[in-house]
Amino acid sequence: MLVELNTRLGRLAQGRRFVVTSDTAGGLGPTVDHLRRSEAADVLVVAATAGVGDLPDATTVFFPPAEPAATVMEGLRRVFDLIEHPPDSVQAAVDAFDPGGEAVVIVPPFATMDQAFGRPVLGARRPDWVALEDKMRADDLWDAAGVARAPAEIVQAGDGPAAADRLDAGHGTVWVADNRQGWHGGGDYTRWLLPGSDPAETVTWFRARAHRIRVMPLLQGVPCSIHGFVTPQGVAAFRPIEMVILRRTDRPQFVYGSVASFWDPPDADRQEMREAARRVGLVLRNQVDYRGPFSIDGVLTEDGFRPTELNPRLSAGLLLQARAVDGLDLEAVTRALTDGLIDLDAVWLEDVVVTAADQTRAGGMILPLPTPVDEQQQVGIEFVDDGARVTDAPEPALLRVGPASQGCLVQLKLAAHHPAGPSVAPQAIAAARLADELWKLDIPPLMAAPDVRHAV
Repeated sequence: MLVELNTRLGRLAQGRRFVVTSDTAGGLGPTVDHLRRSEAADVLVVAATAGVGDLPDATTVFFPPAEPAATVMEGLRRVFDLIEHPPDSVQAAVDAFDPGGEAVVIVPPFATMDQAFGRPVLGARRPDWVALEDKMRADDLWDAAGVARAPAEIVQAGDGPAAADRLDAGHGTVWVADNRQGWHGGGDYTRWLLPGSDPAETVTWFRARAHRIRVMPLLQGVPCSIHGFVTPQGVAAFRPIEMVILRRTDRPQFVYGSVASFWDPPDADRQEMREAARRVGLVLRNQVDYRGPFSIDGVLTEDGFRPTELNPRLSAGLLLQARAVDGLDLEAVTRALTDGLIDLDAVWLEDVVVTAADQTRAGGMILPLPTPVDEQQQVGIEFVDDGARVTDAPEPALLRVGPASQGCLVQLKLAAHHPAGPSVAPQAIAAARLADELWKLDIPPLMAAPDVRHAV
């Protein structure tokens, strides 16, 4: 079936020109390689920075340099604005690449535009699907799907302290903004309020950015996500993925560090999470005729999985799993399905991805930092006790640093033979400490969330 699917995808790309856009060019290799294999007429990459990883096999145009963004979201929004409203130099480069105006544009999965550079975006998401990104809508989805959740209240920012008093279970509360300023992720519009702390600064911060906020108790446990894929015929549910969300020890703040697939929750929790994905997928299909991938982020607490937000798009955790299937380009599949250009068997997709992802683990950490760097650097590392050190041993974990729109990215790529089972957060923290020693990046002190389910 994979051969047939790739044949259909190849026909869609054959002979066409593509403009592929991203915040960072490093990591776009799989997308460009798929287009090359499909005999695309040509590929142009437009990015903000080189980032980390190998540059793709394509001519690459970079947006004019800007001052580092203060946050991840500020950097992404800046890039999205440049894609929708490019400077003259970049628009001229696109027009020279595609003088007939026949190319299609590929944008990052979380982008919301349907046109860029005067050309259509392939696989653009519908507005009612994008609207599901609003964190204020998540609890209604969990309730409609019959998925157990933690208590939460949606209030005005000024009413946050009273809601926090009602909801605090002993570890503080987590506040998150609505989408008044647009889609947000990476923890940029999330705040952790400790018990007994003065909420005045937090209230002021949210009043400037949101109409409403959602207040929840801080959930103790491993941050994780479960992914699904909706087709007209069914819903595929995949395996749990660890989200490497670390905690600063000098202040109550979360640090999003990407995803990894080495962690294994207990079997009963795994089944609970997959069933949650199936139920939510059916609600999405019935309510908004949803098509394509989605993720449910949450925490594996001592009471089981508790969801916190929905991401109605292709996300890093599902891409990580899908890349374990040799020859499957889930990004291309998603774009074609969204535009109604192909059909897809959800049962087959679930089987091949879950089987491959259970056998082949991957991931590590990607840590955005405000410290600017000019070029990529890389070392092999190994883990010893609770630390990490540089090594020249074969098949090491890789530790990289490279430029990004908000300053730089530190990437930890764990070796394929890294032990499966436990959370990788301790290794991520050890790698961050080593990166700080090697490259002087001013990385804050970090700690991992507790694994309260004693996963094996």
